Amino acid sequence: MPNLAENTRGGFDIAELTHKSIGEALPVMVLPVSETALKARLFLLSKSNVEASKNTPLEAVVNKGVTTKPKRTHNRKRVIFEDTFSHNGKTYRVNASKSGLYAEILKPIIEQFEIGLEKWRRVFVLRFDLHTHVFTKDNVRITAFRKRLFQKLKRYYGFKEIGSCWVREQERAKSQHYHFVLFLNGNLIRHSSIINEMIRAAWDDGTGTYTMPHIKHPFHFADRESIVQDAIYRVSYLAKPRGKGYRPPQTKDFQCSRMKA
Repeated sequence: MPNLAENTRGGFDIAELTHKSIGEALPVMVLPVSETALKARLFLLSKSNVEASKNTPLEAVVNKGVTTKPKRTHNRKRVIFEDTFSHNGKTYRVNASKSGLYAEILKPIIEQFEIGLEKWRRVFVLRFDLHTHVFTKDNVRITAFRKRLFQKLKRYYGFKEIGSCWVREQERAKSQHYHFVLFLNGNLIRHSSIINEMIRAAWDDGTGTYTMPHIKHPFHFADRESIVQDAIYRVSYLAKPRGKGYRPPQTKDFQCSRMKA
């Protein structure tokens, strides 16, 4: 092993390696490049304690031009696999096939629907999706969207209260997407077409980064038992575990409005 000069200021210790002789380190202070660098090879030993940067586990990291999917955050929510769910003494059909449902998400969704039904007797239930082609570690975009949309809805329809729930998911894509449901006063609405345009205007920025895919028959007018059951079965899909958890621990998987009875 060649003689090494200790570099007390950090960086590298430098010694000269040749087949003829063992180079001596420069006295007093080690330069970042040896004076004999043009005539010999250098053997460098790092004195730094800094480790190579590692991919953060909870956000997308660009590595050689490829965005990797964040690791899944540990989730303590309770998964149910029954095809019915009871709340406030009433039993609903739910879509728990394949991956089951998170009870902690399903319960507030049903609560907001029930409060709307008690207030209005006829609930307009609108289910839609929001896609983004850029991964974000927070939900700032969906929060701003919700605020813009609610302002438009209240101004146009005169709603005093709006019920809603959204969930964040990420599966095979490199960015998250959102499922959203609105609970509105069904006595003030006839169709979803105007609201759909408001949703697009509030979400789409015109660059193609934020899009709203088409969903067939996206709404229900829930005013009798059979339609209530169909509406809850459909929106229970938002509570599925699949796709959830791929975000930082402090970022929410879902959020519901706080309408009070």
